[in-house]
Amino acid sequence: MSSSFHFGKTGVRPDAYFKKSNKHAAMSLFGKSRYLITGVLISWCSVGYGQSAITGKWLSPDGDRKIEIYDSNGSYSGKIIWLKNTAASVKVGDVVLINITYQKDRWTGKAYMPARDRHVSVSIAMPSNDELEITGKVGVISQKRLWKRCK
Repeated sequence: MSSSFHFGKTGVRPDAYFKKSNKHAAMSLFGKSRYLITGVLISWCSVGYGQSAITGKWLSPDGDRKIEIYDSNGSYSGKIIWLKNTAASVKVGDVVLINITYQKDRWTGKAYMPARDRHVSVSIAMPSNDELEITGKVGVISQKRLWKRCK
């Protein structure tokens, strides 16, 4: 049986010493990366679910309009798909939610108010899978509305 030796700063050591330590280093690295990969997959799955949960058809709190929220090249948009009463300034097909993006636990972007011909900042949260809480802000004034998912 032949053995070879490694000459380094700390003295002479057999090659078997280095092979053993490299094996343990590889196993330690694999063990740590396993937890990292698991964590990344879990967070990726939960973020993916959170982002796509907003899509679908939603009824306004007053029951006078429905919007459809859809994926629009990496962000989300929402358009009017039904109106109870047809007003001159509001039409089916109007895009009323623009550039909605998911950040942390909510979506943010702009909303267009056709009746006032104005864009406002919005923040959207989902208290449940069937509810959207849309908060519109103009300066320091904000207003919340709870929309319901269409069945």
